[in-house]
Amino acid sequence: MTEAGDILHISQRDGVTLVRLRASAVRTEAEVEALGRGLLSVAEVPGQRVVLSFLGVKYLTSLVLGQLVQVQKRLAESGGEIRLADIAPQIHEVFTITHLDRLFKIYEREDEALAAFVEDAEA
Repeated sequence: MTEAGDILHISQRDGVTLVRLRASAVRTEAEVEALGRGLLSVAEVPGQRVVLSFLGVKYLTSLVLGQLVQVQKRLAESGGEIRLADIAPQIHEVFTITHLDRLFKIYEREDEALAAFVEDAEA
């Protein structure tokens, strides 16, 4: 069984939860489920601010998109938010085609997403 720790690295910085995908591809149902479990556990904290980095990820099954929408919904219900970063062009295109780029704030780099959260907190 694939565990969330096999797929995700989770840390904290400036009051923001940083989540980095460890794999260059998320293909199998077990990987998708582990990803979902890990992200949903992060979303359990009310008001959680999350940056999810896709650095080095070349392929995602479409099932991952459903997991991300579910996590965004859970976070929004508790006053939190997830922002995405480091998305490869071919994956970013999928977000654009599916209009998920309207649901998620997407940044070129993780540090930009983190800085935007910090700026929002200071405003």
